[in-house]
Amino acid sequence: MGDWWTPTMMPDPSLDTKELSSISGISMSPSRQNLHHSLHSTMALPKTSYSVLSAFCTEENISQCIAYINQEVCSLGLTGVSLESKSGSLSAVPVLNLLYEVLQLQRRAQRALHELETQQLKNGSDLEHLQHSNCRLKDQLEHTRRDNSGLHEGERQLQLKIKTLQNWLKSEKEEVQKLQSIISSRATQYNHDTKRKERECTKLKERLNQLLMDKRDKKLSIEISNHVGRSDGKRGLWKTGKMEARHEGEMYRALLSDYETRQRSLMMENSELKKVLQHMKKDMITILSPKKPCIKTEPANDSLEQAVSEGEEEIGDSSRETLEQSCEQAREQLTNSIRLQWRKLKSHMERLDSQASLVACQEREGEEMMSRKEHEEEMQRMRMELQQCKEFIHMQQQLLQQLSSPCDEETAALLNDCYTLEEKERLKEEWRLFNEQKRNFEQERKNFTEAAIRLGHERKAFEEDRAAWLKTQFLNMTPFVDRKRPALSEPHSALSVGTEPEAKLQSTPPLVTKSLFSTPKAASVKMPSTADLYRTLHLIPDSRGHGKCQSGEMSTKSRLRNCSTDCSVISLVRDENSPI
Repeated sequence: MGDWWTPTMMPDPSLDTKELSSISGISMSPSRQNLHHSLHSTMALPKTSYSVLSAFCTEENISQCIAYINQEVCSLGLTGVSLESKSGSLSAVPVLNLLYEVLQLQRRAQRALHELETQQLKNGSDLEHLQHSNCRLKDQLEHTRRDNSGLHEGERQLQLKIKTLQNWLKSEKEEVQKLQSIISSRATQYNHDTKRKERECTKLKERLNQLLMDKRDKKLSIEISNHVGRSDGKRGLWKTGKMEARHEGEMYRALLSDYETRQRSLMMENSELKKVLQHMKKDMITILSPKKPCIKTEPANDSLEQAVSEGEEEIGDSSRETLEQSCEQAREQLTNSIRLQWRKLKSHMERLDSQASLVACQEREGEEMMSRKEHEEEMQRMRMELQQCKEFIHMQQQLLQQLSSPCDEETAALLNDCYTLEEKERLKEEWRLFNEQKRNFEQERKNFTEAAIRLGHERKAFEEDRAAWLKTQFLNMTPFVDRKRPALSEPHSALSVGTEPEAKLQSTPPLVTKSLFSTPKAASVKMPSTADLYRTLHLIPDSRGHGKCQSGEMSTKSRLRNCSTDCSVISLVRDENSPI
């Protein structure tokens, strides 16, 4: 009977017999515990067809099982049922109802569990969102603090800059005051110098006039020159008759000799002075005589030029007349002519001096105006900079007040939206840059792939041409070259441009030919030896020829190794020059 009956619910494999016995021991009465011990003892017997749950209810303990189930159902909040019918047989309807209620209870428990799990997930997501918001707000607070510290530092630097500018302005003002005092002192000194020069000039003019008048009033007389006193320093003796009689002749002779020497010196001096006067006249004439273009451009100076020309004619006439007149008249005429020329020269120089002083004054006034204008521009620029600094400081103070004052929720939301928009714009810009870099990288990779493919094709063609050329060269090195040459075709490759003519190749020995046509050797192509080639062609040379061929092969291999680098460089240069 127990073979065909199976329980509807499988037992939990994690629950062993000890756990079941402990659970049943807690909820059962002592009589039931004894019964449970008996059941437990029966479970320790050898296995039968009944399972652990099938031994729970037997025909002997039906009432006890019903009481236990009613007790458990009442603990769950359900109504207990009696499974006995009137006829004494078991009724399945209460059991099914009880099972349905248990299923409904379990569904409600599962639904509540699912809702609790959903609520837990929501709470976890809300907690994560709050943590993220807290981190973001902390970052914003740190960023705001950094900005605030940066603004404080900028304000401090601006204050230092303002202080330095104020100090510089003060120093510039002091420098301007110093320069103004120096200019005023120099102006007063210049005025004193000009007055002193004017007084000296008037004194010199008076002295010159006095000298000229004194020379005019002076008459001819004999003057004692080079008077020599006594060597002993004593006074001369009294002039007595004896002394006069003794030295009278000597006195007259000395006077005559002195007069003659004086006359000769005066004549020489007069001649030299005449020459000097002539030179001075010529120089003054050349200085005072105006040029022809000046006459055309300056008609206001015609009267002065006429006066100068008349003065020159008078000077020339007077100079010619001085040769015929006496010394006194010549001296007076020369003095008058020199005075006239000096006055003209003086007036001309005064006019030039006045023009030069006028030009210098104009230049000085222009420079003063320029310096004053530059100073005013500099002051205006500094005022503008000071005003900008004040505005900047005022704006910083307003920003600090706004930051220090608590902002409302709308302002905070607006700031968050602004930060979000800034982040979005920054992300868009970074994404655009990333796409652009990606496109550039794809283009470069495509170009590199094309270049690699083209290089592979060129390398393959080069290897084929070189293999054909090496085959031709090895065939040309055989002793039957005259017989084999007509059957061979000339290879067409990039290396065949620099080959020698056929006549030169026939006249050279095989070793020389091999050394002339040494080409780079690639790693992928293996060069056959001369012995293998001769063995393939069924030609077995003597030992000496074999040794020579071996030495030629070794030299060719070494040259090929040395030239491999040049060939690779040539191929790379060709790739760079070719359009991509």
